[in-house]
Amino acid sequence: MTRIALFLCLLTLFTFSYVLTDDSSPTALEAIESMREEIGTVFHEASTDKGTLFFLVREDSQIIDAEFAKKTILGWKWGNGGSHTIPAVSEVPLPDSAFSTQYIANGKENPFDSPFPMLFGVILDPEVDSLMVVSEKTGKALQAEIIDNELFPFRLWYAQLPVKQGEMFSITAFGKDGETVVSEKQIS
Repeated sequence: MTRIALFLCLLTLFTFSYVLTDDSSPTALEAIESMREEIGTVFHEASTDKGTLFFLVREDSQIIDAEFAKKTILGWKWGNGGSHTIPAVSEVPLPDSAFSTQYIANGKENPFDSPFPMLFGVILDPEVDSLMVVSEKTGKALQAEIIDNELFPFRLWYAQLPVKQGEMFSITAFGKDGETVVSEKQIS
């Protein structure tokens, strides 16, 4: 009987100390804000089987962040993320400026799974209708998700990548007819 009481006391003490030292936040955005000085405006929010992925445009509209937060028993925790400088939008587009790219690695230092690796960026050319990402390692083709947001003069694109696809990709931007190649890039 004393062993059971001792066990229950230790279990209660352990649980209480865990709850007191946990750094979870009540919302996913607050968890991200605890890791970043500024989070800016939400461009897009996507639920994944691993948590919530946010794309956030900072106040100066020059940087877009991809941030991941995971729901835990006690709240939300920041998982991983990365930033991308948005190319300047000009009247005369520079060569190969139809879209931009940023690769975010898996982040093995995370305490839990995340939706990374991922490629993402912005689309500046209104002629771009779709993006196809092809793994140089396996040849597998992945259709990128394209998101519009009326608050910004660009569109967001992203593709979540299985780790086994490697880190080298070719990305092709297609026009509205689905056949015309607007731009191509190699990522390594």
